[in-house]
Amino acid sequence: MKINYKKVIFFLVMLIALILRIWGLDSFPSGLNADEAAIGYNDYSLLLTGKDEHGEAWPIHFESFGDFKPGLYFYLVLPFVKIMGLNIWAVRLPSAILGVLSVLGIMFLVKEIFSKKSIFDWQVIITGLFLAVSPWHLQFSRGGWEVNAATTFLIFGCLFLLRGIHNQKNYYLAVIAFALAMYTYHSIRVVAPLIGFGFIVIYFNQIKSQLKHFLSSGMLLGILLLPLIASFLSPAGASRFTGVSFLSQSGPEQRAIELRNEHKDPNNIFVKLIHNRVVTYGLQFTQNYFDHFNGNFLFVNGDVIERNRVPETGQMYIYDFLLIIIGLTMILKTLSKPKIFLLAWLLVAPVAAALTFQTPHALRAQNMVIPLIIISAYGLVSLLEWIKEKKKAIAISSKARNKLLLILLNCYIVIMLSWSVGRYLHEYYIHYPQTYPAAWEYGFDQLVNYIKPIQDKYDKIYVTDKDDQPYILFLFYLKYPPAQFQKEVVLTPRDQFGFSTVMDFSNFHFNKINWDEIKDEKNILVIGTSDEIPNGANIIKVINFPNGQPAFKIVKL
Repeated sequence: MKINYKKVIFFLVMLIALILRIWGLDSFPSGLNADEAAIGYNDYSLLLTGKDEHGEAWPIHFESFGDFKPGLYFYLVLPFVKIMGLNIWAVRLPSAILGVLSVLGIMFLVKEIFSKKSIFDWQVIITGLFLAVSPWHLQFSRGGWEVNAATTFLIFGCLFLLRGIHNQKNYYLAVIAFALAMYTYHSIRVVAPLIGFGFIVIYFNQIKSQLKHFLSSGMLLGILLLPLIASFLSPAGASRFTGVSFLSQSGPEQRAIELRNEHKDPNNIFVKLIHNRVVTYGLQFTQNYFDHFNGNFLFVNGDVIERNRVPETGQMYIYDFLLIIIGLTMILKTLSKPKIFLLAWLLVAPVAAALTFQTPHALRAQNMVIPLIIISAYGLVSLLEWIKEKKKAIAISSKARNKLLLILLNCYIVIMLSWSVGRYLHEYYIHYPQTYPAAWEYGFDQLVNYIKPIQDKYDKIYVTDKDDQPYILFLFYLKYPPAQFQKEVVLTPRDQFGFSTVMDFSNFHFNKINWDEIKDEKNILVIGTSDEIPNGANIIKVINFPNGQPAFKIVKL
């Protein structure tokens, strides 16, 4: 029986995607971040009480930390918590599974964009492989990230949009996928409508002949989004945008006033036309937008946020730089409407992230990875086709030197790709936990396991809040009774970024450790960092990071 090697490689790609997203999921990344803990604990609360941590019954947005997270990923995790219990696997596994589905989805999408006859085409398979090993995609597939789920839904939404040109019933599937994406993550609520608008502009003539199905699917989308729209228009729903948007910051406006005052007549109409709120905020948005196309961010060092990156690695591989240039060149040479749609997606992908004050931001702009991967894979396919053509020409001319050069070029491509992926995996599993040990709030599991048996022996337990939202990590690992917590929970006022926290429950108090204020108290435990615990204190336990440095010091008074 003849073996179809393309089919074998296709399934190998899917297996690679699965292994890289599932293996060691509870240990890598090392720790559990506060957002993941919030998802798990709120689901635990829903299962036991029918309400979230704040006593709200089955909300669309979860008030966790006061930033009102979209609820769909919470509900996707819910059955996993029910079956597997409250643990890291339950929180991360849905994201990992959706990450694998993204690899499958991007292959079907490439088949549609480049009019390939089979899912087993080499270009389709190479694109799937590129996404399967992508640092950007793997980083968010292996954590309990809502954005990863939203990107998966967005892929299928775009796939069904393109299929709708040939079979209008796919429009209904597209709007369902887009609605799911918008219920999952904030930034997609900006990106998905822009992609839809781009599709209408590009395919306007075809849509005119499909108006009945297109409009009725649009009505379906409107109906599906009604609860979301109502929630978003409420003060609670808008709070997240207010917290992270640079439009809510006064800096650019103050800069405009400062520049006006440098003129002799600050109130001159021409001065106001040059220096005003619209111009300064527009310039800020433009800078934020192009930050996401910065080479250092994409190919060298990645996001500055340690949780979003791996040491000495860009959001993409260095080789992607050349391949993207080749891919873009070939796309522009052979433009078609599906390829224009792909370019439109790339252009709108960072828009939502550009509206925030912290850029470039790998998390909020994660959907960028999809068009970039497609273009990069197309660049490699184009390069391989060029080599193939040169081989044919050389075969005719029989020039041994040229043949050797082409063989070396092929070897270089294989070695470069293999080395880059191998190096990334080495950095991820070996150096990431040691270089950025606090990125995923490592140590709380061990800390809570030590504290739990002795908790009732102390009148008060002071816990440092140097790590992000420590209360939710204690709730998660303690499996603290949600009904009890709902009676105790009190959120602090919002900080400058729009976030709140909980400072007290049971006999725990979460705050900065001020040693001079508490050193004379009796029958208490103090949990702090090395900077907060002085030499000579009665340290009864030290929790270390993977690199051997102290994460927490526990003091008995």
